Amino acid sequence: SVNGIEEALNAAADVTGAPVIAKGVELGTQVGESSVHILGYNIDIHNKDLLDKIEEMRHAREKRLHRMLDKIGALGYHITVEQCDPKNRAVGRPHVAKALVKEGYFSPGYEPQPKLSPEESVELLHGAGGLAVLAHPAEIENLPLVNTLLSTIPFDGIEVYHPSADEKMKQCFLQMAEKYKLLVSGGSDFHGVEGRFPEQLGIFKVYAEKVNIIQKMLK
Repeated sequence: SVNGIEEALNAAADVTGAPVIAKGVELGTQVGESSVHILGYNIDIHNKDLLDKIEEMRHAREKRLHRMLDKIGALGYHITVEQCDPKNRAVGRPHVAKALVKEGYFSPGYEPQPKLSPEESVELLHGAGGLAVLAHPAEIENLPLVNTLLSTIPFDGIEVYHPSADEKMKQCFLQMAEKYKLLVSGGSDFHGVEGRFPEQLGIFKVYAEKVNIIQKMLK
């Protein structure tokens, strides 16, 4: 979603000091069994094609949740949306599973989730005037797939600096960035979730001199 970006930009206008770039989105895609996330930087947040697809995928996620709950309910295990999502976040299988465990239930209720392809996502982001960056490649846990994605899809960058990547992985991704002439980005992936690293802003740092995507976006 790009909801909240306008508000963030307005708030940033009153802040002096470091530049604030608040025109971004993260898209979830699927390649076989692998989940591949793609970051879109400096996008046109009013681009109709991108907004339409985001809205479609958001509603698909909600519909999937209700189908899962219907399957579980038909087996006699009654879980509500509120139990799965007490904080009104985007709901997926882990939230449903936690709600079942809390009630002492165990029930099959898998429902496939509609996903974009990496190619479609990159095309959408480029169509919105943005940069497409492969997010946290260490979490894909498949280096040959990362290589294939970068060599066959017109990515603009790769997220080298991320909590999931150790020093060896960072060096590997830096080599890929050089090989495929990609911009280097980084992020803390801070979600403000208790028990998930980093739990607070500033714990995981990305140093400006290590990334070049920021300079690209500010030009």
